[in-house]
Amino acid sequence: MQSFSVAWYELPLRTPFPAGGEMVRVRRGAILRVEEDGRCGYGEMAPLAGLHRESLQDALEGVQEATCSGSMPMAPSASFALSCAQATLVDERRFGFGRSEQSGVGVNAVFSGDAAAARAAIERGDFSGYRTVKVKVGLGKVADDAALIAAMLDGLDSAVRLRLDGNRRLTLTSAVRMMKRLDVARIEYMEEPLRNPLELPELSRRTGITMAIDESLHEPEHREALVGAPGVEVQVLKPSLLGALEEVEHAVTRGRIHGMDTVLSSCLESSYTLALLARLAAVTATGGRDHGLASAGLFEFDVVEQAAVREGRMEIAPALPIPRLEYVPLKEAVVPWT
Repeated sequence: MQSFSVAWYELPLRTPFPAGGEMVRVRRGAILRVEEDGRCGYGEMAPLAGLHRESLQDALEGVQEATCSGSMPMAPSASFALSCAQATLVDERRFGFGRSEQSGVGVNAVFSGDAAAARAAIERGDFSGYRTVKVKVGLGKVADDAALIAAMLDGLDSAVRLRLDGNRRLTLTSAVRMMKRLDVARIEYMEEPLRNPLELPELSRRTGITMAIDESLHEPEHREALVGAPGVEVQVLKPSLLGALEEVEHAVTRGRIHGMDTVLSSCLESSYTLALLARLAAVTATGGRDHGLASAGLFEFDVVEQAAVREGRMEIAPALPIPRLEYVPLKEAVVPWT
C-alpha cells in the first residue's frame, strides 16, 4: 500500500533572474514523496508563473485527486512530480534512475545582463570550462543586445559557442540586424527569438544560424509547422511542462525521427530535479549537446546538495540525492502561500 506526503520549500535566488516573462526572486514549490514497503520515491511539483498554465494550488489538487483515483493528473507539473516519484520508488532504469554508472553530462552556463556585466563575469571566470553559454537577449534595445553578444564573443575563448535565448521578443528584421557583423559561426543556435515563430526558418536562411524551439512545442499549430522545418534543428524540452516521463520520452523520439537534437532544460526547479534530468539526459539519445541544467548556482541554498559542475559537465552521483524536508500527509496538505 502506497502512502503519499509533501514538503514545501522556498529557495531565494542570489539575484533576480528572468524566467517565463517575469523576474524571479524566490522559487516556491513542493517535493512529493511516495512510500511503499520501506522504500521512498520523490518528485518535484513547482509550476512557474509565465511558463506553466497551472498554479501550485491546481497542481496540489491534481495530485491529491490522482492518488485517490489511481490516475495521472492533468496539470503537467503535477503529472511530472507523480511520475518521477513513482519511477524513483522502483529505481526505474529506463529513465536512468537506478544506481548510475554515468559520470556526468555536459551543461551550458547561463547569463543574463548587459555587456559590462558580461565582461565582469568573464573576468571573474564564471564561464571557465564551459563549451556553451546561454545568453538572454531581447530584454532591451537591439543595439544593446548586439553589444552584449560582441562582448561575450570577444572575451570568451574562441572554442566557446553561444546560445541566444530571445523569449519571442524580436521581430525578424531586428533579429537579422542584431546578428549583423557578428561571428555567427560561434552561435550554436538561437532559441525562440521571434514574436512570430513561423518565421524561424527564414531567420535561419538569412543568418545561417540554427534555430531551436521551446514554447512552440506546446502550441500544436507551431509544433506541426516547425518540428523538422529547414534550419530548425534543436528542441529544448522542459519536462515539467510536458508531464509524465513517458511524455518526455515520446517528445525526444519524435524529435529524433525528424532529425532534431534535444536539449533538456529545467523550469528553475531545485537541484533534486536537476539530478533527475541529468540522469535522464545521460540515457536518452539527445544528440550529444550540452543541457540546460546548470541553474542550481542561482539559488542561495537548495533542497539537496548541489551537484558539482566541472569543466562544463555536471557530475552524476552513483545514488540520487534525498530531499530531507518536513513532510505532511498529502491529503492534509495546504499550499502555505497565497
